[in-house]
Amino acid sequence: MRAHHSFESSEQEILEITASLLQQSGYRISHIQKQGTTLSFTATCAAVASEQEERARIETLVEHFAIECWSVRFV
Repeated sequence: MRAHHSFESSEQEILEITASLLQQSGYRISHIQKQGTTLSFTATCAAVASEQEERARIETLVEHFAIECWSVRFV
């Protein structure tokens, strides 16, 4: 199963750090895009064993870096 995550924040540095950490963990990262005052990027993990574990793992990053908006889709 794959996990597609979307992250949004008004602070570019937070997204750059988060994207870098996820990339080092094997996630495929999109370019950070600007939409008005909001910046966003997506991260994809090709092999997720458990939705619950993946959500918990990413929620830790979201809470630590106070990311304003995060969503995930599993396929």
